[in-house]
Amino acid sequence: MSLGVCSKTGGCQSQQRSVTMDANWRWTHSLQGYDNCFTGSSWDQTKCPDNMSCARNCAIDGIDQGDLKNTYGVEADGRNLKMSLVTYGQYAKNVGSRMFMLNSDNKYEIFKLKNKEFTFDVDVS
Repeated sequence: MSLGVCSKTGGCQSQQRSVTMDANWRWTHSLQGYDNCFTGSSWDQTKCPDNMSCARNCAIDGIDQGDLKNTYGVEADGRNLKMSLVTYGQYAKNVGSRMFMLNSDNKYEIFKLKNKEFTFDVDVS
């Protein structure tokens, strides 16, 4: 993604960033198969009776570009990020998603906004 950083003295500079999806929106399943570790509003107590057991028994699925669009309704083209509210995927209906911007492979972008502006465009059509 392209992030524009502007100042009075330096004008606007484009910086390249990546985005990642919040793990809460990704599928958490057992390591032995593809049965869900989280159902409804709670953890499956047979796989996750405690935090350590859950970490040993469950995994968070990765996401490829097809999953982003077809399952989660998120599209990125290098400059724009489009997020649909409701997506009807192959296996289920997905409502909402949450993305984070990264400033490196393993660190989130932190926006320090004191005495600054943060702008973005929203298309609500």
